Amino acid sequence: MGKHHPDVYSAMQEIQKEQGDTESMVAELSLGCRVKAAPRQKWITLQERIQNVSTEYEDYKADDNVMEYLRIQSCNIHL
Repeated sequence: MGKHHPDVYSAMQEIQKEQGDTESMVAELSLGCRVKAAPRQKWITLQERIQNVSTEYEDYKADDNVMEYLRIQSCNIHL
């Protein structure tokens, strides 16, 4: 809602806006349109790299090399 303590009127406006958005998404879906764009290849590749390194965490931990693991993860996140 964008407010820490919204008044009733502001809350009702946000709920009505959300309902309108939801109804238009339902209409788009019934027409066969995509509602949400597919993620770009850049983000898919980044997620795969992070997942690949994450699966090797136990190996880094067993070798007492957690700092190297964190360095690699930070490089992936920093890209």
